[in-house]
Amino acid sequence: MRAVRVCTGFVLVASGALMYAASWQRWSGACGWGQEEGATCGPLQDHRYDFVVPRAPWEPVGDAATLAGLSLLALALAVVVLPAALAGRRPHLVVSVAAVALGLAVADAGLATVRSGIAGQVMSTWGGGLSGALGFLVLPAMLAGLAVVTRGWPLAAAVLLTLASPLVAAFTYAVGPYDAQPWWEAVSGTFTAAAGLCLVMAARGVRRPSASGLSPTPVRT
Repeated sequence: MRAVRVCTGFVLVASGALMYAASWQRWSGACGWGQEEGATCGPLQDHRYDFVVPRAPWEPVGDAATLAGLSLLALALAVVVLPAALAGRRPHLVVSVAAVALGLAVADAGLATVRSGIAGQVMSTWGGGLSGALGFLVLPAMLAGLAVVTRGWPLAAAVLLTLASPLVAAFTYAVGPYDAQPWWEAVSGTFTAAAGLCLVMAARGVRRPSASGLSPTPVRT
């Protein structure tokens, strides 16, 4: 589980960094942190510039969609092993199958976003509405459920990933005075990267001497 947590943690950090970079492409130079008004900032808050799975009508901004798509692909890889990484043990078969299904849904969204960024026009997901429903609704539910059965650093990671999810973002920090709040994708990316760091901390663990004093016994976190 230590190796699983370390690898998953670094993948989440990469995912968060890529999403932050995508947000930088959209808002840098037009909107400062906390800025919501302005001749350059206001127009960018229109939904036609959204790049997390672009939808028509859409106008690309730099490489934002490509970077966001790569972020989602990294997240998809992490989602597959999240139940094991967070719980610290082999998950139930049903949970493992659900995690794989959710990972495929997120990967589908990521590929559609990358393809849209490369083509400069909206490219649909292969799973249609099913991929969106799994990633938008089911993934946060799984993360919340995992948060209930974890503690310590893994609990912090599960909470942060829940806060980074599209469902929470859509009803909280992604809502602005116009269509979208400036830098909301960067906020999501920061939560994701922080969750990855929490998993790396969990992988470090704490060791204490065994009763015989001959060998250390790992303590789960």
